Amino acid sequence: MPSPDEPVDERADRPLPGRKREARANDSAVLAAAREVFAAQGHGASMADVARHAGVGVGSVYRRYPTKEALVEALRVQAVREAARLATEVADEFEVVPGPDGGAVGTFLSRQITGATGPLLRPPGAGGPLPDDLAAATRDLRVGLERLVAYDRTAGLLPTGFTTADVMQLLLHLRPTLPFPRAEADALHLRYLRLVLAGLRSRAGEDAGLDGAGIGDGPSWDEWVGAWHD
Repeated sequence: MPSPDEPVDERADRPLPGRKREARANDSAVLAAAREVFAAQGHGASMADVARHAGVGVGSVYRRYPTKEALVEALRVQAVREAARLATEVADEFEVVPGPDGGAVGTFLSRQITGATGPLLRPPGAGGPLPDDLAAATRDLRVGLERLVAYDRTAGLLPTGFTTADVMQLLLHLRPTLPFPRAEADALHLRYLRLVLAGLRSRAGEDAGLDGAGIGDGPSWDEWVGAWHD
């Protein structure tokens, strides 16, 4: 609540004007439709396919996203933002009350596996620096993951040498596309996540951490991000 001396923004709780509200609803519908269409048909799907699935005119899609690449990038920004919010949410939960035995990282990974709505990585060759909105979301994700890793190390659930970049690499390896219904695929992904977490926990009490197991320290965050935007 603002202090008595603090100016109040009276616009904050005002409903959006009709056209803006409609535009935002259409944009949400287009992004949701794009996720479903690309998941079902691959990225060869057309903008017309997305528009049809969203129930809007193809011109409406092109006014917001002039190319299919721009639409895919918007999906990616949305997915990274969701992952960043999830990492922060899990970190906040664990700082109040210890969570499941899998720890903070395990909780984040399991929720991300079952709830993610879009791609987290830009394709190789995208080139150039990250767009500002994707760079900001990526920074937020890193901060959240650092909190998760720090919590689990203190709790004796992660060995030294396990990094925030390892969290994201694990996610990519644990969530491949499988030719099964989503629920069945998720059950398999979660099974292998539990196996990985058990292995990490077994090394957590060792002074040498991952290096002592002959695995070596994980990549840095900049190495992970740099692999898909340079």
